[in-house]
Amino acid sequence: MADPKSLINVSESRTITAKEAALLLCVSQSTIYRMFNSGELPSFKVRNARRTSTTACEDYIRKQQAHEAVLCRLHKG
Repeated sequence: MADPKSLINVSESRTITAKEAALLLCVSQSTIYRMFNSGELPSFKVRNARRTSTTACEDYIRKQQAHEAVLCRLHKG
C-alpha cells in the first residue's frame, strides 16, 4: 500500500483505491464509500471495485478549505 505522503506529492493524477483515499484524507474507508455513494467524492467502478484519483482527493481538500474559509469570514464578520 502506498504511503499517504507519496500520494500527495505526485505531479500527475493517478488512480487510487478507497483504502488509499481514506489514508490520503485521514478518514475511514467506510467514510470514503459514503462519499462515493453521495457523489461528494467522484469515483468510478473497475468491475466491482470503486476507484478515485489523487486529483479528486486534492480537489475535495481544496473545496473543503475554501468552504471553511468562507464560514470563518462569515463568523468573524
